[in-house]
Amino acid sequence: MDSPSQRQVLVCQYRTCTKDGAGQVLAALQQQKIPNVTIISCGCLGLCGSGPIVMVLPDNVYYWHITPKKAQAIIATHLLGNTPIQSMLHPRLHPKQ
Repeated sequence: MDSPSQRQVLVCQYRTCTKDGAGQVLAALQQQKIPNVTIISCGCLGLCGSGPIVMVLPDNVYYWHITPKKAQAIIATHLLGNTPIQSMLHPRLHPKQ
């Protein structure tokens, strides 16, 4: 994967995701300053019941059932290491090859 010039990380803060801990996931992602990455909250991403959902743009990667610990892995492996975490990808949007 190419080195990103600018990424946005969207963290759903709508009903079900919020109930499932999306606020803590957002806080975990925002704790670390990541070069060329903006972390923002957003409304529903249309994947209710799969949350908390984290979407990485422009990579079009959707992570599901994210916890603060998994958020740290996304920072280390995807945002800093440029490698999406296959085991955490939403299976409906990223079918196994």
